[in-house]
Amino acid sequence: MTLRPEPMFDVGEEEFRASVLAEGRLREEDVPVVLGSLERSRQVIADVAKAHNDLKPAPIDAPVVVIGMLRTGTTLLHNLLSLHPSLHGPRLWELSDPVAAAGDPETYPAVRQAAQAYVDDYNRKAPDLASIHYLHADRPDECLRLVVNTFHSMVLEMRYRVPSFGEWLHRQDLTVPYQWHRHQLEVLMSRRLDQDGEPLTPVLKCPFHTWYLPELVAAYPNARFVHLHRDPAEAISSTASLCRAVRGARSDDLDLPEIGAFWRQRIVPLTEKLADARDDLVNDQPVLDLRYRELVADTKGTLHRVTDFLGLPHSSEFVANVENYLAANGQRSKGVHRYTTDEFGLDADDLRAATSAYRTRFGV
Repeated sequence: MTLRPEPMFDVGEEEFRASVLAEGRLREEDVPVVLGSLERSRQVIADVAKAHNDLKPAPIDAPVVVIGMLRTGTTLLHNLLSLHPSLHGPRLWELSDPVAAAGDPETYPAVRQAAQAYVDDYNRKAPDLASIHYLHADRPDECLRLVVNTFHSMVLEMRYRVPSFGEWLHRQDLTVPYQWHRHQLEVLMSRRLDQDGEPLTPVLKCPFHTWYLPELVAAYPNARFVHLHRDPAEAISSTASLCRAVRGARSDDLDLPEIGAFWRQRIVPLTEKLADARDDLVNDQPVLDLRYRELVADTKGTLHRVTDFLGLPHSSEFVANVENYLAANGQRSKGVHRYTTDEFGLDADDLRAATSAYRTRFGV
């Protein structure tokens, strides 16, 4: 595909800008920060367009993609797989500036520092976030950032109260935004090589991909998927709590029952789609289904199943990396995530009844 020198995502930006300013209930001091992020996204896409044409990076053939609803263990699995010497989970600093990641390694410390400054400021504004979803510039992060740059990502609904933007977004075809996801990733990965100088395979993770699997597969026809599953009653409540923490970074006006109802509305139909047609949605690409409780109860054994599925060696180096990570990052090492279903106006029995087809299909 030939890259356009000036990608046209203006409509998405306009829809988001109008919605967040009118409906987002932002603190006045945070408005310039939010609007500045739009400029940054435009610049990243423009930089990637030029870099892709100049570098002509090798196409990415068969990435590993961790999918599943939010709060299903995808972050843990992604972090662990990123420790494998044949895989690379793009770091937050790389995702924040894919062109810099493809550039001179002497510039990397400054890019890392800028990314960490963003994380530190965000954690100051959202002090509960670290106990729910820990961020660090040098850690693998969700590649949703590459879709955000096209103004077509559901994470904007997570970060801000933007109902009209959300209605617009869910009427869109994300085929082109996912093609730009690939272009950005190809630039980012262009210097990521193993000890023998061979390209590393990207391991990606973003719960929001699960809503757009056909578009993802169109961009990556040979993708391999690991799909995490959890009781939706637990996942929806935990997602609502994450949303509260994230939206609290830019707003003091949070309606918890509204947040709960919003994520019920988004997730319940997704479970129905997955129960009915998950294999069709991924165009019958290879999928390994895992359950959250299995991952938590037997992390090492579950990880062995994943490497077998991917045809990767379960080397002593990888095992040692995993053991060191687990020892340093216990489930509550960054704090305790406290929330209740009731505070978001949700009812666990109602959620389980509404998602019964999914629970039966995937055994949760």
